[in-house]
Amino acid sequence: MSALNRVLVIDDEASIRESLEMFLSEKGLSVRSAGLAEEGFRLWRTFHPQVIILDIRLPDCSGLDLLKRLTSRDPDVKVIMITAHHDMATTIEAMRQGAYDYIHKPLDVDEFDQAVDKALHSAEATVRTRPILKSKDEEDPKTRIVGSTPELLAIFKTIGRLSRNQATVLIQGETGTGKELIARVIHENSDFKDEPFVTVDCTTLVESLLESELFGHEKGAFTSASEAKTGWLELAGEGTIFFDEIGDLPLSLQAKLLRFLEERRFTRVGGTRVLHSLARIIAATNQDLTELVRQGRFRSDLLFRLKVIGIKAPPLRQRIEDLPALLEFFLNRINQELNTRVTRVEAQVLSMLKAYTWPGNVRELKNLLIKAVLKTHGSVLLADTIQQCLGGLTIRLGNECLSTLEEVEKAHIQKTLRQMGWNISATAKALGVSRPTLRKRLKSYRLSPPTELTG
Repeated sequence: MSALNRVLVIDDEASIRESLEMFLSEKGLSVRSAGLAEEGFRLWRTFHPQVIILDIRLPDCSGLDLLKRLTSRDPDVKVIMITAHHDMATTIEAMRQGAYDYIHKPLDVDEFDQAVDKALHSAEATVRTRPILKSKDEEDPKTRIVGSTPELLAIFKTIGRLSRNQATVLIQGETGTGKELIARVIHENSDFKDEPFVTVDCTTLVESLLESELFGHEKGAFTSASEAKTGWLELAGEGTIFFDEIGDLPLSLQAKLLRFLEERRFTRVGGTRVLHSLARIIAATNQDLTELVRQGRFRSDLLFRLKVIGIKAPPLRQRIEDLPALLEFFLNRINQELNTRVTRVEAQVLSMLKAYTWPGNVRELKNLLIKAVLKTHGSVLLADTIQQCLGGLTIRLGNECLSTLEEVEKAHIQKTLRQMGWNISATAKALGVSRPTLRKRLKSYRLSPPTELTG
C-alpha cells in the first residue's frame, strides 16, 4: 500500500469514526481513529498520517488547540476540521491556525470525498516536489528586472550606459510589461539615485490643473491659489520625473513640455522668475506614438525630443523562457509581503503558465500568482489551483487554440503517454505525478490506450 495514503480520524462520536473509517477504507486508504485529543496526538506521532479529520469539540481538549499543536510541529499537515456547530468565529480561527478545510456536520459525502482527495493530492505534491525558493529572510531588491533573455540583456546594457548621464528616455511597451520598473531601475542606477523619483500619471490628470501640477504656481495665480505651490519639476530636483502614459498628455501641455525639454527652464503659473531643472525626463506609453503623430494627437517634435534613448519593453509571450525565474521571484515577494509560505510548485504548473498567452503580461502573472497563493493550503502551488485562477481563459499550446486549462492538461498527458508508449509508470514519472493520480486523470479525461496497444 502507498506510503502517501494514511488518514487519521479524531472524533469523540464512535458512530462517526466507524462511518468515516469504513468510507475511507473503501477508497483504499489506510485509516486509524481516536476518540480523544491526546490519543489522536499520539497516533499522529506514530502513524504519520498525510490527512487528519479533526472534530472541533473533543472531551479532553478543543479541536482548535490540537490543530495549533499539530500545525506548529508540521506546517504541511493537512487537517480537515469537522463540526456540527456553525459559527463564523470558529471557522475563521480554524483557517487562521492552518486548517486545510472546514466542513459542517452532517457531512455531505461528495464534499467530504472531494476535500480528502484534494488534501491527499496536496500532501503527495508536497513530498514529490522540491523547494524552489530561497529562505524567507533573503529579500529581493524592490527594483529588480527579472529575466535573462536577449531582449532584457539589451535593456540592461542600455541602463548601464544611461547611468553615466541624465539623457531623456522613452520607454514603449504593452500594458503590464514593467515600463515604470525600467524607469525606476534607470533612476536607482544613476549618480542621482538619492534624489526624488516623481511619477506623473497622464491618464488621471485634469487638463486645467496639469500645468500647475507640473510647473507649480504662485499665490494668487488663479482663484483657488491661496498659497504658492512647488511643481513636480522642482520637486524632482536632480532626480527623475516619470511621465506615465505620455500619449495621453493634452496637446496644449505637449507644447509647454517641449519648450521645457529644449531649454530646461520654466516659470511657475502666475510667476515671472525663471527656474532651472536638472531632472531626467523618462516617458512611457503603451500607445504607438508614431500613429498618434499621424492622427494629429501627438507632436512629432516632442516625440523626437523624448526619444533621445528609446527602450522597448518586450511582452511576456516573447520572453516565455523567463517564466521560471519570474515564478520564483514573485513567489518569494508574495511570501514576504503576505506572510505566506508557498515554496514548492507542482510539475504541471509551469507547463500551464507557458501555454497561456499573457495579454496582461508580467502584471497579470503577478496578480494571478497572488490569487493562487491565497487559495493555496500548505506549501505547494498546485496545478488545480492555477487551473481555477485561469479557468475559462483562452490559451495556446503550440499552434492549437484551446479554451481551458483542462484541455491543455489533457493534451499534455496524451502527448506524454504517446511518447512513453502508454507505459503508466514511465508517464507518471515524466509528468511528476503518482500512478494513482495519473490513473485518476485518465478516468476523468476518458483516456484509454489505442486499440493496437490493447489488442
